Amino acid sequence: MTQTSPLPPALPGGYLPPPPLPPPPQNNGMAIASLVLGIISLACCQCLTAIPGVIFGHIALGQIRRSGGTQGGRGLAVAGLVTGYIAIGGTLLFFVFYILMFAVTAVMNC
Repeated sequence: MTQTSPLPPALPGGYLPPPPLPPPPQNNGMAIASLVLGIISLACCQCLTAIPGVIFGHIALGQIRRSGGTQGGRGLAVAGLVTGYIAIGGTLLFFVFYILMFAVTAVMNC
């Protein structure tokens, strides 16, 4: 009677093959959307896409944290947040500058 071993056959030299690697975590879709909207907001649309990008970034960070390591994309979400906040800050600075220039022009013409 022959016994079968539960282990796989050994490689030359008596070593066992390494176990298979687990699949890498999938990127969160909200994180990808946040990054795309943040980049678009820097390029052209400013607050039109920056605000949804920031919202998606915060939602993505929460989902990634609650996933327990099954979802990735934290860096994408953070990059989307950063680009979104930069676009919002740039828009606010533009409007403040525009209002100040209008006020200075109005005072100079009096």
